[in-house]
Amino acid sequence: MRNSSNVTKNGISRRTLLAGAAALGGTLAAPTVLRAADTEVVFATWGGSWEAAMRKAWFEPFRAKTGIAVKTVSGNTYGKIEAMVTSGRTEWDVVESLSSFPFIGEKKGLLTPIDYAVVDKSVVANPDMITPYSIPQVLFSDVMTYSTKLNPAPKSWADMFDTKTYPGKRTFDGTQIATVIEAALLADGVAPNALYPIDVPRALKKLSTIRQDIQFYATNAQGQQYLSDGQCTVGMLPDGRALSIKNNGAPVNLGFGASIMSWTSLSILKGAPNASAAQKLLAYTLTPEAQAEVAKIYTYGPVVPKAMDLIPVERQNMLSGGPHMKGAVLRNEKWWSENLAMVSEKFDAWKLG
Repeated sequence: MRNSSNVTKNGISRRTLLAGAAALGGTLAAPTVLRAADTEVVFATWGGSWEAAMRKAWFEPFRAKTGIAVKTVSGNTYGKIEAMVTSGRTEWDVVESLSSFPFIGEKKGLLTPIDYAVVDKSVVANPDMITPYSIPQVLFSDVMTYSTKLNPAPKSWADMFDTKTYPGKRTFDGTQIATVIEAALLADGVAPNALYPIDVPRALKKLSTIRQDIQFYATNAQGQQYLSDGQCTVGMLPDGRALSIKNNGAPVNLGFGASIMSWTSLSILKGAPNASAAQKLLAYTLTPEAQAEVAKIYTYGPVVPKAMDLIPVERQNMLSGGPHMKGAVLRNEKWWSENLAMVSEKFDAWKLG
C-alpha cells in the first residue's frame, strides 16, 4: 500500500491496479497445488511491509485462534485473477484489491458470494463499502498537501484552486483521474452529497481555470518531490506519502479538511479451494480487535468504528478516517467502476486540448 500508509502496495500502485482492472487481460499457468481443504487460506496480496503488517495483526492471531494458516502469494493482478478463474484452476482463496474490482469481478463471474451468516457486516461504518462479493479491508485517503511558506495557509477545496491568494503550481496524480475530477467539482462548490453522478464538463471547466498552473505527476514519488522541493505549492497526495515527506523534514503541511477517502476490499475467488476457511478469515478481519491492531502498525484507517475505541487518540489522528478528517469525502467506487472509461476519455481529450 502506501509507504507507511500509502496505497502504493510496496511498489505496485493504485494506478497500476486500476489499469489492470480496465484491461483484465493476460494469462496464467496455474500449477496444481495439493493441500488439505480448509486448513489454510491462500491470500493474494500486494506484499511488502503491508503484508508484514497483516501477518502480525491478522494472520498469526487468526491461526492461533482457529488453527488455519494463511499462506501469502504475490502478483495479484486482475488479469491473473480472470485467467485463473475462467480456466477453472483457481489456486487462490482471498484477494485484496481496489474497491472498484468487486463490481468488475461480480459482472465477470470471478467471485464467490460472501457468507454474511459468517461475516458480520453490521459492524462496518458505511454500507456503501459492502457488496455481495466483498467486504472493506481498510481506509486510505488522498489529502491536500501544501507548502508551509504559504501565508495564509489553504484550508479548503476552493483554496486549492485559488492561485492568486495561494500562488504557485498545483500538482495532481495524472493517472488517478477520480481524485482530479472530484477535487475540481468540490472546489467549484459542489456539495459532497451531490457529487454523483459526476458532472464531467463542469469539472473540466474548473480545471481549465488553473490549466497553466497544473503539473501532473506520474508516480507518487514524483508528486512527493514536486511538493518537497517547492516546484508546486499545493497538491493532492496519498496521506501516507504526505506524512512521510513531512516527517522527513519537507516544508509541507496536510490540509485534512480537503480529503477524499476510499477503501481496499477483500474478496473470495470463484472456485476457491478453501472457501469455508476464507469466509472465517474475512470475518476475523472485521473484528474491532483485528482492525485496531493493523491500524496500530500501518496508518490505514479501520472500517469498523468500534476499533477506534481500542486505538490511542494520538494514533487515531494519524489514520485515514480518524477524528482529524471530519468532512472527508467518501468516493463512490461503484459509480467509478461503471464510468471510469468514459471520464478517462474526456479527461485525456481535455489534457490534449
